Amino acid sequence: MKILGKGVIDKDFREIFSSEVISLTGGVIAGTFLLGLVDKLELVPGLFILLPGFLEMHGNIFGSLGARLGTLLHTKHIKPKFEHNKILLINIFASILLLLVVSLFLGFVAYILNALIFDTYAPILIYIAIIAAIIALLVEMPLTIAATFWLFKKGYDPDDIMGPYITTMGDIISIVSLFIGILVVI
Repeated sequence: MKILGKGVIDKDFREIFSSEVISLTGGVIAGTFLLGLVDKLELVPGLFILLPGFLEMHGNIFGSLGARLGTLLHTKHIKPKFEHNKILLINIFASILLLLVVSLFLGFVAYILNALIFDTYAPILIYIAIIAAIIALLVEMPLTIAATFWLFKKGYDPDDIMGPYITTMGDIISIVSLFIGILVVI
């Protein structure tokens, strides 16, 4: 693999570098959103316990969905278009199920740790985790699938780009969905 040669940068290097720049920029945007929501997050005791796992979960679940779709596209098991495809539907269902189960688990862990550490019982944490997960799911699932298909159609390698891109979008969308979840529950 040639990284630098005669002033030309390799295609893979350009794709990975640009996706990492987008990831860094998105991280700053997500942090700015989070900073603006600190006063709302303080309204619910124990929400700071839920936050790290919740943010990490979305990037991991949808990043792996993007990677699986990229592999399926490269191996020609699916086509880059929205059509009834059993393999695509299984991957979507698995991601939805995983997101809901992990969100429920994170909500329970935040509830238990909040009760043990702060001696405050806030079952609202479980509701916020589930509602925010559903809101984020409605945005991130189509975004992940559409971005993976679009990149593949345009000749880019989704495996190089989707990880940082979806992780960053997951952070931003998760913070906004947590805020909306708080507003819905409170």
